Amino acid sequence: MSTDQHSDGHPRNGERAPLQESLAGVRVVAFEHAVAAPICTRHLADMGADVVKVESPIGDFARRYDSLVAGESTHFVWLNAGKRSVALDLRTQAGQEIARRLAVTADVVVTNLGPGVLARRVIRPEELPPSTISCEITGYQPTGSYRSRKAFDLIVQGEMGVTMSTGTADQPAKPGVSLADLAAGTYALVGILGALYRRSQTGVGARLNVSLSTAVAEWMSPLLLAARNGGPAPLRSGLNHQTISPYGAVHTGDGQLLNVAVQNEDQWRRFVEGVLRQPELLQDDRFSTNERRTANRSALDQLMAAATSSMTAEELGRRLDDADIPWGRLSSPFEALRHPDVAPADRWRTVILPSGDRSEVLAGPFPGPEPRAVPALGEHTAAILAELGYSSSSIRSFLEHQTLDDAGPAGADHSPP
Repeated sequence: MSTDQHSDGHPRNGERAPLQESLAGVRVVAFEHAVAAPICTRHLADMGADVVKVESPIGDFARRYDSLVAGESTHFVWLNAGKRSVALDLRTQAGQEIARRLAVTADVVVTNLGPGVLARRVIRPEELPPSTISCEITGYQPTGSYRSRKAFDLIVQGEMGVTMSTGTADQPAKPGVSLADLAAGTYALVGILGALYRRSQTGVGARLNVSLSTAVAEWMSPLLLAARNGGPAPLRSGLNHQTISPYGAVHTGDGQLLNVAVQNEDQWRRFVEGVLRQPELLQDDRFSTNERRTANRSALDQLMAAATSSMTAEELGRRLDDADIPWGRLSSPFEALRHPDVAPADRWRTVILPSGDRSEVLAGPFPGPEPRAVPALGEHTAAILAELGYSSSSIRSFLEHQTLDDAGPAGADHSPP
């Protein structure tokens, strides 16, 4: 690690972070909305790519999820700082022509508009230049029987077994974040970076597809493997782990909840001896292996509750530390803001909102330069059209009427590439 970097990878003394310019010169054209594609392209922008976000004339609907960040949506501010916004109506001839010409200038084309929407309205992947990397994020696999179905995060989580494996015995639950969207967007990012590396070696692009269903099924693999191999149906176990015990929340005598994670037999021994201070449990056959502890979780939970309910959270935390057992508090988002991995000023980056107001967002895994601007809807349409070679009169006509004059881009060939 270089001497100008913190151990967490953040720059010291104003030096650039190591990935901030790694994708400089790469143009990404994103036909995107909501979360799955925007999280992918947000990280590409953080690494220096020029991300052109194509929105409908009414905008990415994530702009209107809420108005908590000085009138802007939390999701939109989080996912779109550092991008350029072009407003195009892909149902019109003019919008389609511009979108097509924009797409063929891209190093990377990303879309999550819906199954086949980009191919029908703008351009098919095979019509892109051979060096272009295209990535379509869909709800389901493009070759499966669900290929034409639209899907959002909750729908796919339900179909892939996530929600029926989450919650309590009485009620299934959706995780508090968009798990399917984030998984698919992350895999899309990985695939695009891999394709860019291969292109740097061969000059050849790639045609990628990442589905929410595939991404979530991958993360569900332990439960799917258990089901495939005759395991019992997983019980929704609240804050407990379904196959590891003790691994979950315990109550303290002063009314707090602490998460405790015991993952192996050495930790179990230290937990019993140093935390519960009941070494006789090591001889109890019900708890002699993880599988037996999980099968007898109810009895173990009762024993643990009797012990931890006589301690304050401070005392229990001290015992867990002394025994070198992983533990943590259950925090609300408000409390998480005070966590030492969240609260420090260098964990936040300044963004400029469309109104000109400034706000802050958490630095991502690959922090981009600051300040970053969150684009207003269509803020960069004129500039992008000029980059594509459209005349001033065409640009003016398009901005006023969503039509182009007869000139088109200077010297442009209107035939497909």
